[in-house]
Amino acid sequence: MRNLMTLILPPAALLLAFASANAQTLISPAGSSTSIPGGSVSWSVGEPVIGTGTVPGGIITQGFQQPNTVKIRLNIAALLEGPYVSASGLMSDALRSGGLVPLTEPYTALGYGFVGGGGETTTAPVLAVTGNDAIVDWVLVELRDANDATAVVAAQSALVQRDGDIVATDGVSPISFNKPPGEYHIAVFHRNHLGVMTFAPVTLASTPTVLDFTLVSTPTYGTNARKDINGVEVLWAGDVTFNGQIKYAGGGNDRDPILVAIGGTVPTATVTGYLPTDVTMDGTVKYAGANNDRDPILVNIGGTVPTAVRVEQVP
Repeated sequence: MRNLMTLILPPAALLLAFASANAQTLISPAGSSTSIPGGSVSWSVGEPVIGTGTVPGGIITQGFQQPNTVKIRLNIAALLEGPYVSASGLMSDALRSGGLVPLTEPYTALGYGFVGGGGETTTAPVLAVTGNDAIVDWVLVELRDANDATAVVAAQSALVQRDGDIVATDGVSPISFNKPPGEYHIAVFHRNHLGVMTFAPVTLASTPTVLDFTLVSTPTYGTNARKDINGVEVLWAGDVTFNGQIKYAGGGNDRDPILVAIGGTVPTATVTGYLPTDVTMDGTVKYAGANNDRDPILVNIGGTVPTAVRVEQVP
């Protein structure tokens, strides 16, 4: 681990010298920061130095400042049924490879009310990564109160990779929240899949907590909260309206928006784009024919009674 050097200097003068083969002298009339061989340094004039650094098991802060909340971190995994390919155990990244995944999270535009988050963005290089760690889409991660699972205490958008790993917007880091260590329910949602939440509160700290929603052994809230595909747990596909239920018929169903998206008159027509009606997440909305987006909805409500409804198992 690189050494972190923090200095408090008098306001009258500022002179830092490092006696080494790469010695540097920094003179400044105002606060700033820079990198040095083996570490970094920050300084200010007239104020104590303010800074934060990481140490094994936590963080350290220096200087006169407001209290800084220790971040809690999560290593989460979840698979989406729509793009999941059971033969490979991976999800398709067709949206990414087709250049359709947006750089800004989609949930604000869908009307989701963030608590402490929202507006997250990523970069083109992150979406250029291929292989098992290629980005599939944006997901939504919530922390909920340990004693009241209906109370959201923090939420943010994140990215899910082909292998199910959910990562921060840099495409690699664990998700972090500016919340104190403790117990929280954790929930994961997607714009056209039903969400899932832990059965019991999970202990979170600065060291990333591992939570794998793809495993049968991971308890989840409610009944049949996930779909089993050959022993792998995935999120139910088909919540086109992002309202916490999958409906094939009746008011507010998820089938009609697919027909509307392709034009509403020719059922064999298709449309391409980053759309919630693309249940299979292949970049193309189809109402009829092979690999269409309507059939998964009917299958996931039971396949025989079109008026049946599958409800998200998150309170």
